[in-house]
Amino acid sequence: MSPLSRPLPAAARLEPDPSDFTAGIRLLARLARVAEQTCQSTGISLPQYRLLVSASGGSQRASELAAAVGVSRPTLTSLVDGLEQAGLLRRVPVPTDRRGIRLELTDEGRAATARAERALTARLLRLIDGDVRDVAHIVKGVVSGLSAALDREGRPARSL
Repeated sequence: MSPLSRPLPAAARLEPDPSDFTAGIRLLARLARVAEQTCQSTGISLPQYRLLVSASGGSQRASELAAAVGVSRPTLTSLVDGLEQAGLLRRVPVPTDRRGIRLELTDEGRAATARAERALTARLLRLIDGDVRDVAHIVKGVVSGLSAALDREGRPARSL
């Protein structure tokens, strides 16, 4: 059994060392930079990727999308404008709301999202040293747990 797949002792689960979280937070910051560079290599930014993923999940209000993507409403408008000009999404009027619009990914937008996800997956796999199966199992558990926690806070997985 890999040391990474062994269950933690009860004491470790109850009182985590704050430095473990600090290291994790710093790792997330480093990974965000890797994700940004990787997305850029596919032709979109990380915020554009997050918007494409969020918009692919169905209709949301602009304020909900801005929160999901982690940007202000004016920045969201700029992101939408850029993605629309690039042909990756389009604004579609909401028939029941004269002022409402929804965002719809184009075929090119779905392709750009898939391209970014393939590149991100490949980049993360290159970072893993050792048995990919052990790491993938641990990552799946962490992602599942954190995703459920975010869902409980009202931030569904599609919102990133």
